[in-house]
Amino acid sequence: MKKLIAIILSALVLMSALSACKPGGGESSEATSSTARPEAVEQEPLRVFIDVEFGSNVFISVQEFLRDYEAETAKGGKTKYKSFQTVIEDLGGPEDMEIEIPPKHGDERDTYLTALRTEMMAGKGPDVFVCLSGFGAHYFENDTGFCFEESLFRFPQQAMERNMFLPLDDYIEKAQFMEWDKLTPIVMEAGKNEHGQLLLPMTYTMPLGYYRSADVEYRLEDTSLTWDDMLSGGPETLLQAANISESHQSAALAPIADYEKDQLALTEEELLEYVTSRMDARGRLGEMDLPECSNGLLHPNNWFDEENGASDELTLVPVFSRSGGYYAVITSFAGINVNTKRPDDAFFVVDYIMSKDCQQSKLYTHMLTGNAVPVMEGLMSGRGNGVSDGDGSNVYMSKNLYPEFVKLREGISGADFYTPLDRALYDMTLEIYNNPDKPLKDLVHKAYMNMSMELAES
Repeated sequence: MKKLIAIILSALVLMSALSACKPGGGESSEATSSTARPEAVEQEPLRVFIDVEFGSNVFISVQEFLRDYEAETAKGGKTKYKSFQTVIEDLGGPEDMEIEIPPKHGDERDTYLTALRTEMMAGKGPDVFVCLSGFGAHYFENDTGFCFEESLFRFPQQAMERNMFLPLDDYIEKAQFMEWDKLTPIVMEAGKNEHGQLLLPMTYTMPLGYYRSADVEYRLEDTSLTWDDMLSGGPETLLQAANISESHQSAALAPIADYEKDQLALTEEELLEYVTSRMDARGRLGEMDLPECSNGLLHPNNWFDEENGASDELTLVPVFSRSGGYYAVITSFAGINVNTKRPDDAFFVVDYIMSKDCQQSKLYTHMLTGNAVPVMEGLMSGRGNGVSDGDGSNVYMSKNLYPEFVKLREGISGADFYTPLDRALYDMTLEIYNNPDKPLKDLVHKAYMNMSMELAES
């Protein structure tokens, strides 16, 4: 009997010990439960995707710019540098930021972006996106040939319609760094839909020409012209129509796409008419006395003539669209993944990226140099308001150019993102030039079908 009682007591002690090892088993179970709480699990780094090199011919890598992001003078007069991550931390931002920079070109880039898109489709991916839009052409590092690459988000407005980005309106109201009322409104509007402000355009450009005012009749006060008006106007407007940047022809065809329906907003006949009118304009130029001009894109360090034009009054002549007015082409943007688990930390980074200090920094060098201007109004107006050239200096517009730029900016009638449709128009122009014996109608038809498929299949 005593032996039986001893066995029973031993069993009870063993059961008590086992119960203490299970959740809900007294003090020991509470200690075990506390280690399983979500807040005790190691937090994943804040992922910041930065893809600003694929359309740039700046040969210093963005990785190097971010490593030596902010200069400070140390003891003895030596210059030391803070990294981009350190600057964010010093401002009170996240301390575990992980920057992701994709390959610049080639199969490695394609593989990387494909894997990243797959990850995003699964509800994951980077928390913050800083991207060039559209396509980019640059030289290979060890070659003289061009390579063409595209953005992670080929059609940003389609990505907006598919709810891929976090609405930012509530965060913008509490922003610490960006000055929302100084960001060009008509450009920022392009990052907004019925769900709110989803993307933050960072830089934009437009095709235009720089002329001495004394040489031309056109003045920027007239912002209501159309593409057809350019063709029937003076030599300066005809010249801009004929010599529009081949990579930015969507500015003349705006609006070019209906992103809600994923289809083109112009007909094949309208595209053919546009191409024919450009060719006709080029033919007519040979019969005219043309004013001297600098023809290209809007960007910070563009001047008319370094020696002769510094004191001349200047006139900018934009390319007017078929629908009237002239459009800005958005070349880069920032956004936050709708699936981020850390929206506050993600916005802290985006908020800083849109600040004046950052828009003047090396981070923007690849986006601006030879390509575009920042959305922050007041920049490029002179010393103290220049933007980084990536080599220790700031660049800004000349005194005779900046006031004209302000007039140009105030007259913008709309803005759209740079997309693969611009690449398709570039390819079309090249094919027409290389195949003068082929029927123009057939070449335009081929281009139109390619553009339609690009939009429908993206």
